[in-house]
Amino acid sequence: MDITIILPDSEVAAVTLVDPDIYVRFSAGAMRKASLADGRKTIQGFSKGIFLELRGAELIREEDPKIGRVSAGRLQVAGEWRKEIPIPFEFHGRVNFELAFANGAYLVAAGTGICLRFEGEPNFEESLAC
Repeated sequence: MDITIILPDSEVAAVTLVDPDIYVRFSAGAMRKASLADGRKTIQGFSKGIFLELRGAELIREEDPKIGRVSAGRLQVAGEWRKEIPIPFEFHGRVNFELAFANGAYLVAAGTGICLRFEGEPNFEESLAC
């Protein structure tokens, strides 16, 4: 499944700091799925149960409560900032990670690696919005 999470508009259920790592559990990820079968380039939708682990994390700034809709988010890998990340994804090396929430909370951190995966089976539901 060629699928990416779009950080802005995703929903976070919990952010947990367990030294030296930060764990982000997405209750619903805004997703983009490649589709060649029907001629469209991509399909928008959502997925449940997505888990992000920021390894060797250094917390730079934060404001609670870090839950709810993400209004802005991005990940820097190998010097490149991205708002969309493929799932599954794993990178070993310096990363920067930022989330801003609709409720005014935020998280800014750096780390020595990142892992993004589904907690269970990969899933995708197409958006029915017009």
